[in-house]
Amino acid sequence: MTQAQRNIQIAALTGGLNTPSTRFRVRQYIQPLHNFGIEVAEHIPRWGESCGLPSPFKMVSRIPGLIRSRQADLIWISRDLVQGYPTFERLVRRPRILDVDDAIWLSRPFGKYGQPWIARGMDAVIAGNDYLADYYSRYCRRIYILPTAVDTRRYIPQPPPKDAADRFIIGWTGLRSNYKYLEMIEPALKRFLDNHPDGRLMLIANQPWKSSLIRPEQICFFPWTPEDEASLLCRMSVGLMPLPDQPWTRGKCSFKMLQYMAAGLPVIVSPVGMNQQVLEKGQIGLAARTNDQWTEALEALYRDPSMARTMGRLGRQIAETHYSVSVIADKLADILRTHAR
Repeated sequence: MTQAQRNIQIAALTGGLNTPSTRFRVRQYIQPLHNFGIEVAEHIPRWGESCGLPSPFKMVSRIPGLIRSRQADLIWISRDLVQGYPTFERLVRRPRILDVDDAIWLSRPFGKYGQPWIARGMDAVIAGNDYLADYYSRYCRRIYILPTAVDTRRYIPQPPPKDAADRFIIGWTGLRSNYKYLEMIEPALKRFLDNHPDGRLMLIANQPWKSSLIRPEQICFFPWTPEDEASLLCRMSVGLMPLPDQPWTRGKCSFKMLQYMAAGLPVIVSPVGMNQQVLEKGQIGLAARTNDQWTEALEALYRDPSMARTMGRLGRQIAETHYSVSVIADKLADILRTHAR
């Protein structure tokens, strides 16, 4: 920071304590931005998106944060204030920036009407990938593309513990609501695990998965916690990110994939949206669309540990070079300074 630059105050209106978009699109930047002379005050609603209360309660819980943000130099809005509803976004003091990491215009009941209205009232939109940027460019002139960064100081390659070192462990991490994507490739997982009884499917999530095809003894479940999520990845041999090719999934920002890469794991992913762009940066893993391709990809990495290690090392390098918190925070600081009053 030069002497000509002054400290600026940012008010971040986020969605909840453990909401992924809050944790990875806003909160993990607070300290790095402080080093640039940008102070971020996060305003978390009492009743966030995961509380289960009706939307009017969530709307009311936004009011204290809106009031406290009035003196900020810029308002940083994480997604919509109440999912699927246009609410106070255009009443927030300007300048204001919308940060988006999903195709939230598809959120019911009013996303397809609300998001254009919200975006037209923004001074800028920060989009997590090209697909999102293309949509929001119809409604806002200033669009920035910033991937969701992975903290490469927390997610680091480590030797697996003894109880995992001699097994081929297929890993997946995510929310229980996304088990539907894992179920897409359940036949492929079963086929591979039937052929390799020493293999295991490892899940890190907020609830166990009951597979209809895979034997329970071949599934190991670890409850997700923010403290353990990074260290648990070292137990995996490969990280999976299956997705259908749909409007919602094209808006995904590949964060699961980037977590695996930062941990030095080879990946097998559906080449959908940003996943394909990340794959094109180097030989970091394999793409799979059909169940046969998923089985073949698993077999290839199982048979060739050397190739798997090489992919994992390159994935780590790409994560550090293109998607680390330090790299993205530098770009984010420039955007925030450009628009702060």
